[in-house]
Amino acid sequence: MNDQIPKAVLTEALREQISGRRVLAALFCTFRFEPGFFEQEILPALFDLPLHQAPAVRRLQLEDALRPLAGQVAVYYDRGALVVGDGTACLDVRRIPVQLTRGYFHPKNAFILVEDEDTGERALVALTASANLTQAGWWENVECFHLDEIPEGGRSRTAGDMRLFLRRVRSLAKHLGPHDALDQVNAFLSTVQPITQRSTNQVLHPHFIVTGSRSGASLVEQLDDIAGKWLRGADLEVISPYLDDADASAPLAALLDRFQPQRWRILLPEERGSARCRKSLYEWVHARGGQWGRLPAAHTARSGRQASGLAASPRYVHAKVYRFFTSDYEISFVGSFNLTGPAHQAGGNIESGVLVEVPRPRRPRFWLEPVDETPDFAPTAASEDDDVDLDVIPLLVRYDWTSEKADVLWDAAAVSPPLDVHQSGPLFTLPPLQSATWTQLPDADARMLAERLRSSSFLTVVDGDRRGVVLVHETGMAHRPSLLLELTPAEILRYWSMLNPDQRAAYIAARPGDIPDGGAEAPHIPAAEPVDSIFDRFAGMFHGFASLARTVREALTDGRTEHARFLIFGAKYDSLPVLLQRVLDDTDGDLVDRYLTVLCAHQLTSEVRQDWPQFWASDPIGVARLETSLAARAELREQIAARNGEDMVDFLDWYEARFLDDPAEVPA
Repeated sequence: MNDQIPKAVLTEALREQISGRRVLAALFCTFRFEPGFFEQEILPALFDLPLHQAPAVRRLQLEDALRPLAGQVAVYYDRGALVVGDGTACLDVRRIPVQLTRGYFHPKNAFILVEDEDTGERALVALTASANLTQAGWWENVECFHLDEIPEGGRSRTAGDMRLFLRRVRSLAKHLGPHDALDQVNAFLSTVQPITQRSTNQVLHPHFIVTGSRSGASLVEQLDDIAGKWLRGADLEVISPYLDDADASAPLAALLDRFQPQRWRILLPEERGSARCRKSLYEWVHARGGQWGRLPAAHTARSGRQASGLAASPRYVHAKVYRFFTSDYEISFVGSFNLTGPAHQAGGNIESGVLVEVPRPRRPRFWLEPVDETPDFAPTAASEDDDVDLDVIPLLVRYDWTSEKADVLWDAAAVSPPLDVHQSGPLFTLPPLQSATWTQLPDADARMLAERLRSSSFLTVVDGDRRGVVLVHETGMAHRPSLLLELTPAEILRYWSMLNPDQRAAYIAARPGDIPDGGAEAPHIPAAEPVDSIFDRFAGMFHGFASLARTVREALTDGRTEHARFLIFGAKYDSLPVLLQRVLDDTDGDLVDRYLTVLCAHQLTSEVRQDWPQFWASDPIGVARLETSLAARAELREQIAARNGEDMVDFLDWYEARFLDDPAEVPA
């Protein structure tokens, strides 16, 4: 950061920092949250995958990529700032709303735990930014961010403060859990050795700063405590899209009084050519000896599809940057802090930022170009709560795909009124609910909710004249049916046999026009050409099961337990229980093929039960469902024997014992 304003694409910078390493956990914090955009455009940065251009096919690829991370990707967001947007919320992401009694949950962070698969070395990629998890934040606005990496067992000045921040986030989301991603990141940070000194060799260490605790210090007090001797007397530049709707800025006055900058300049918040602040505040800045400024047009101009001819409006400046610089050094503070009272004071918003000394290849200069002419003023000042749903309905809804149970909780002090819940029409009605108490839904309502969740996790809740949108908190995602796709038994076996993600993606995308973006229908991919011999049919079946067994063994050996769970106990389009159910439902199919498929499944599950007993015991509901399907082998045997005479019973006894490799069952 110097007189040349740095530029980078946030998604590309994050992907480059991860650098092809395997993601073990990912925790995001945001004010505004657009789940559809997050799933389609931000999640892909976590994976080194050649994703298909069709959104529906890409969603299927991401669904597969998330399997080893089951429960280890989480987003914490302000409940009043949910953005429905385009798309839906359907992938395995823990979506956890946070609501403060005072102020907003306003941080913008990502904590991504990664591992080098060759060396086994782990690290934490830490992103601190001004960008919400929305299309505007990651694609359209002018934003700022700081990326850092903390090695396992290394030393860090920020790790301790990050742990305190995560502890605060966990306490605010006390009603929803589990918090697997947060716990993993916190456990990793506990291995990092703290750096206690503020600087080394007169170079400031990065500092992670948080406000929001009533017993804590204000932003100005924290800046002074950390780096006051460097900040005093330096030039000051403030870029913030929001200011207090007041005649004077109390947080700016606190900065000026505390640090006495030689020169200072502040961004003029503008929209459609008008200043979004009071005229009296504009004049107050000049009276205090400051200047208003704008970013150069080259940094706010739209490009590509964003532009709409010469009349296109400039990009909205949403960055939050505080630059302190002299001829000798520059110290910048970037993050979520607007120049407002709730952001700066103790007990206001929960905010986060990083104070960092920036390498100085040349003498720093102001980024903002001075505004010489008095602008027009908009009727109202820009506010942090612009577009926030002030009619928040404090209902929490969770659904567990493993137990097939649903619960609701009224997160307010008083008893709730009766509530109507909708999704594409009425869903169910809730009677008055006690405060802060989970109430299980009737089984019929839970089944109806599960059916609607296959299309979207958004619900509309109606309280009289108030309407609010809530996101269902889903767990047990291995047992969640695939949103977009169903395969025939032959197609599942072919899918298991494919060698790499590229082949599987090409197979799924064979008929992309048949896969809907909305996910309301579940199309069939064209089946393979019929084979000509019993040998070809059986060889394909055995090869498919051998490939599945190899994949499961590798996953369990490598500690990727959740990936194995999806395949052995899950409800996805390529899971073993789904194959068995398809076979058992296909009463017109070849009887011997159906019998051999169940026998292969029995062989595979016996191996898993014997070699990985802890994994087998970890999902009793999944085991029970699987064993119910496997029990159909007896009925299929009877049907084969009935068609072929009593000698077939002896043959099947001998064949099954040989097939299952159990000498105890081989007749003498």
